[in-house]
Amino acid sequence: MISEKNRLFFNISDSDQRSMMNCFNSHIKKYYAGEIICFYSDEDRGIGILESGSACVVHCLPNGSRTILEVLNEGDIFGQLFYFHASRENITVEATTDCKVRYIDYEHVIKRCNKACSHHSQLVNNILLMVQDKTQSICEHLEVLSQRSIRDRILTYFEILSAKSQNNTFPIPFTWSNMADYLSVDRSAMSRELGKMREEGLIKIEKRTVTLLK
Repeated sequence: MISEKNRLFFNISDSDQRSMMNCFNSHIKKYYAGEIICFYSDEDRGIGILESGSACVVHCLPNGSRTILEVLNEGDIFGQLFYFHASRENITVEATTDCKVRYIDYEHVIKRCNKACSHHSQLVNNILLMVQDKTQSICEHLEVLSQRSIRDRILTYFEILSAKSQNNTFPIPFTWSNMADYLSVDRSAMSRELGKMREEGLIKIEKRTVTLLK
């Protein structure tokens, strides 16, 4: 049975899900934390569905610097079609926890079967909605990266998380090291700035939970 958190199969019954997965020749693969799930330079146009665990889309440069482009949680989808505009040679998907991924061939999704099943149309509609959400997430990340100073990047990101949780107290969905990669800043410089912000009474930090105080 497909996870209830999987928006790809929203409003599609369990029986129709199973039928579609057989039709699409889908398969499941498990990965351990830290393992590379895929390289976007590969000629693979499949869609990956994260059925359990978490992962991230990472851009690595030859000098070793890393930027986290996107965070993937249970129910999220990924694949080269979502980064068709980018130079993909240095983009990978990495497991941040043990996870399980279901793969579907992209061609099966975009081509209607002879039966013209209603659930196939629902699947395409769900994908379009997920692409819309993914676009919003990318725009939020660009807003963070457009800030010139480390403090402004941190505050912009915290304000986005606060708005999403509708609370001044919210969890950080990263390790601190990965957060630095997401902000595309030096980890030590970020830690120093967070320390200054705490001293100035702007934020409170308990483990990986942050409270905006001003």
